[in-house]
Amino acid sequence: MAIAVPKVGSRVRVTTMYPNHVVYRGDTNGYVTYVREGIVVQSIFRDPFMFAVKTGAPEHPVSEFNAKSQHIVKIEYIVGGASQVSTETKAWKVKSEDGKRVYLVQRVNGKFSCSCKGFEFRKDCKHVGAVSKMK
Repeated sequence: MAIAVPKVGSRVRVTTMYPNHVVYRGDTNGYVTYVREGIVVQSIFRDPFMFAVKTGAPEHPVSEFNAKSQHIVKIEYIVGGASQVSTETKAWKVKSEDGKRVYLVQRVNGKFSCSCKGFEFRKDCKHVGAVSKMK
C-alpha cells in the first residue's frame, strides 16, 4: 500500500499527537495534539515522504511533516489531494491497568505500534493486543 503525500499547492489541515513531556501543557492524558493548516509547499528535505505546510502563523510560518510518521493522526484535504492513494491509519488512546497513564496505539498499513515502554523493547504489548481484539 502506498503512503499519501499531499501535493504541492493543496490546502490541508494536519493533526499530530505527541507524548506530553511538559506536565503543565496540553491534555492531562499524557498527549499534546497540534493542528496546522495551510498550503503545501516543497519540503527542504529530499525524502519523498516529507512535505511542508506554509501556515502564515508568526510562531510557525512553515511546518515540516513526514507522511510516514506515527505522530500524524489525520491529514484533511481542504483543496487538492494526495499524490498517492492514502493508507489506512487509525489511532487509539488506551489507559494503563492502573488508569494513571494513557498510551497511543496506532495501526498504519495493518502494522501496530504503541507508545509504551513494553512495545519499545519487545515490539509487542497488551495495549496493542487489546486494540487488535476490537477490530
